[in-house]
Amino acid sequence: MTPIPAFVTPEYPLLHTLVPGDQAGVPPGHTGIALALLVRGIPSFLCTHLVPDLELDEVLDSLEGGDVRVAVVGLPSQDTGEDPLAMEEAVHPAAFVSLVCADGRRVSLIRIVGRDPQREPETLARFIIRQIARGVQIPDLAGIA
Repeated sequence: MTPIPAFVTPEYPLLHTLVPGDQAGVPPGHTGIALALLVRGIPSFLCTHLVPDLELDEVLDSLEGGDVRVAVVGLPSQDTGEDPLAMEEAVHPAAFVSLVCADGRRVSLIRIVGRDPQREPETLARFIIRQIARGVQIPDLAGIA
C-alpha cells in the first residue's frame, strides 16, 4: 500500500468559542466549537466543529493543551455531481483538513473538493496548506480551490 502524504503546518496558537446546542444550527446534545488559528497575529477562521456534549471536556482539554498544527491530506473524491442518479461519477481532488493537538488528538475539520478533475490531490493539499500558512480563511478557500 502506498503511503498517503500528509502536509503539516508549524504550530499556531488556537482561538475558540463555544456555541451551545439549539443556537446557530447546532443540534441539541452537541456544542459547536468555532475554531481560528492565530497566524502572524491575525485570527484566521477555520470552521465550527460539532462535538457531542459527552465528549466536550476531553476535546476542550486537547484544544487548550498547547499550540496546534494543521494537517492536510490529499485524496481523490468521487462525486455524481448535481444528479444523484447519474451513472458516471466524476473524480475530483479533495483535501481533508484536520487539527493535530499538542497531546496528539486529531480533530477532523473539513473536506475541500477541488474544481479541476485534472489536478492531483497532492497538489491541492499542498496549495491548501500554503494558503492556511498565509492566513487565508477556510471559507475563502472554497472559491479558489
